[in-house]
Amino acid sequence: MELTITEMRDKVSLCVIDHDLPALTKVRDALVYERKVMDKWFDKYLDMMDRKMKADNPDTPEWKLYHKKTDEYSDLTTLIKTADAYVRKLEAV
Repeated sequence: MELTITEMRDKVSLCVIDHDLPALTKVRDALVYERKVMDKWFDKYLDMMDRKMKADNPDTPEWKLYHKKTDEYSDLTTLIKTADAYVRKLEAV
């Protein structure tokens, strides 16, 4: 991510406060693009690390990175849902 999740949250908040629907839509689209990038990362990572990631030993560097990225993905998905809700709200105004 070029911006942290906190910075992206701040951008969403500012767009909502300013009632700036075009900017909010642009931020949401950037978030969706970032989620697609992360989807590709997960696909590639799991293909490459499948043999190293054993369920009986989840305390490996491979698993730690996977869990870190999973947390980032979850935060990103939540922010996309939030942005979508605000887009719908601003469109209704």
